[in-house]
Amino acid sequence: MRLILYAILGFIVYYLFKGLSRGTTKRSSPKQTPPSGKGKELKMDPVCGTYIPEDTPYRINYKGKLHYFCSESCMKTFQKRIAEREKR
Repeated sequence: MRLILYAILGFIVYYLFKGLSRGTTKRSSPKQTPPSGKGKELKMDPVCGTYIPEDTPYRINYKGKLHYFCSESCMKTFQKRIAEREKR
């Protein structure tokens, strides 16, 4: 019986020390920030989240706001989503 209690106690002590040895710093997920551009402002693609220069040829003015896209595929996906919303 004592052997089982010592094993459980050892297990608990091991995990306590293991947790303390990792440190107490709070881990957070990295934030998605735009990389520094070379003189050009970067905009985020609303479909895939990629940052692209604002002089991209793929852009749509929707409800007074200009949306920028990294590719024709993302632009078409956005247009499909708009069409679906407007059908409702």
